[in-house]
Amino acid sequence: MMKNKLFCALFTITFSLCTLSLNSFAQQSTGTEDEKVSLNVKSKFAFIDRSQFLDRGVITYQAPEQREDGIKVGEAGKVADLSKIMGFVNVIEKQNQDFKIGKGKAVKKADGKWSPKIQGTVDSLLIAKGGMLVVEEYFADARWDRPHYQMSITKSIMSYAIGKAIEQGKIKSENDLILDYLPEVDRNKIAAGVETLKLKDLLTMNSGIRIKKGAKPQAKITLKNHSEVILSLTNPIPEEKIYKYDGVNLDLLGHILYNTTSKTLGEFAGEYLFAPLGITDYKFGKSICGLDKGAAGMALTSRDMLKIGLMTAAGGEWNGKQVLNSEWVKKATAVHVNQDQPHHYGYFWWSHEIDIKGQSYRVRSARGAGGQYIFVLPELDLVCVFTSYYSPNSPLRYFAEVVAPAFAD
Repeated sequence: MMKNKLFCALFTITFSLCTLSLNSFAQQSTGTEDEKVSLNVKSKFAFIDRSQFLDRGVITYQAPEQREDGIKVGEAGKVADLSKIMGFVNVIEKQNQDFKIGKGKAVKKADGKWSPKIQGTVDSLLIAKGGMLVVEEYFADARWDRPHYQMSITKSIMSYAIGKAIEQGKIKSENDLILDYLPEVDRNKIAAGVETLKLKDLLTMNSGIRIKKGAKPQAKITLKNHSEVILSLTNPIPEEKIYKYDGVNLDLLGHILYNTTSKTLGEFAGEYLFAPLGITDYKFGKSICGLDKGAAGMALTSRDMLKIGLMTAAGGEWNGKQVLNSEWVKKATAVHVNQDQPHHYGYFWWSHEIDIKGQSYRVRSARGAGGQYIFVLPELDLVCVFTSYYSPNSPLRYFAEVVAPAFAD
């Protein structure tokens, strides 16, 4: 009887997900686009060895295991429609098994190129309700103790690092001018308008920095000249700045963080954000100038991603300790730009609205190209993590159409 119910739920969810429009979230700048690179090293996804994929068959519910990492666990059946969740879990497993043997649908991208023959290969799903992890599932080659490559969720960590540096007094305010923290930059060599830029402009991607088409540095990029090269090769900064999702803003903030703390992003985040959360297994990619990259290239386990989401949901608190100032968490996850778009932007954190049974909810999220997500829905006391490599927008739909409704009653 249980298997029959499970397969009925599987069929229903498979049908509903397949009939959802793939373009329903295809809005400009959603945080899931390929990384835009300006004078930096391009990040690349890790190679996926399909021979290492798990084959789990029909998956039935098992409560998450209690581990010594500070995450509390519970039973999903007490707080959710378990048949919907497990039907969905089996849809994901079927997608991964199809991918393993080369099935799928090639999708033509905006640039005219064809994506791999992959359809929604999510490789982990973690859901926490009321501060407790109640669903923890791994697919494909993912494992609970294996760090997963992160694209732009790295940006969200940069936001929190800048907030922590402000909290410590290393940086006075996000309203300060960026040049106040970049003494290595020769002001005689920068483009017009750069002198007006504030840290907040970088944090919101609203700086107006646009590297001139075809512009190339005249000398090898180093730690000392990287910021100056960026600020000299940009077009003049317009008086009315226009939002553009671009990694160059993170490059400059990486230099500001280093100049004010003498630490790279990985060193600073590791000491003041990750260590209090018990996060020890992580890494950051390297920038062309030798600093850690802030735009993409980090690696975290899915459980550690969940910790960041739980800490965010709790206003910067983790297990009774205030890791990050609650006011900064509010600022970072607030709406600062893209107010007229379905996907709003804060300080490297996203917001969007979902509808559940006629009621609208604002979801905060950290997002990465290829399909890494940390969703935070405070009204439902819900935090959800997805990881994947080739499922960029699917988790947006999955969270709105399956996960959140299953926990809304």
